[in-house]
Amino acid sequence: MKGKSFTVELKCFFCDCSLEGVAEKEYVSGDMLECQNCHDLNDYDALIDVAAEEGKNLVADYAQQEIEKMLKKAFKK
Repeated sequence: MKGKSFTVELKCFFCDCSLEGVAEKEYVSGDMLECQNCHDLNDYDALIDVAAEEGKNLVADYAQQEIEKMLKKAFKK
């Protein structure tokens, strides 16, 4: 898993489009991000919670696949 990276996009809770914030702005807890597609406001903290959970799932799935590959190789011999 050396050098492996994962990307998780922040998605609008209302229309599921990828959110794009202002490049120069740094968002913090309590901020509301407006969706460029549906213009609804998304809570920054909730977005980060969902993205963190999605990231954990990606890493867990990848780790499981790698473990399965190693076990298959170990028992083929």
